[in-house]
Amino acid sequence: MKQAVKILTINYFIVLAFALAIIVCGENDWFNNVGIMHDNKNSDFMMTSLMEIITICLIPVSLRLFKFKNIRNAIQSDNTEFHSSFIAWALIRLDMLQIPMIVNVILYYMYMNVAFGYMGIILFLASFFIFPTLERCNFEYEKMKGEQ
Repeated sequence: MKQAVKILTINYFIVLAFALAIIVCGENDWFNNVGIMHDNKNSDFMMTSLMEIITICLIPVSLRLFKFKNIRNAIQSDNTEFHSSFIAWALIRLDMLQIPMIVNVILYYMYMNVAFGYMGIILFLASFFIFPTLERCNFEYEKMKGEQ
């Protein structure tokens, strides 16, 4: 399980570092296109609405992903020593929060709309609830294995 935690933690911090790099570049005016879409109100409204729906839907789904019967069955049926099914689903769960966070950061600098910034912050904070620690991974994995 230590290998799984290492893979998940590396993925977690790489995505956060990428988001931080975008923020640093945007705040230091290193992008030439900051606010390029600010005047396009229709596109701004559509993207804001779409990202709000995605954010609102993905947070509870990602937090409860391992409660779904099909996913539990897939992880339970995986008898490999490497726990590849568990790692795959845990990566999907992390990316369900972190990819929209990256998209919100990018859209914030394209539209200069604070709603994208707030959604990115909300997704960042929600990702702490699934931070891949050894205890959490062992607990979730053993809980699923015990439900057979």
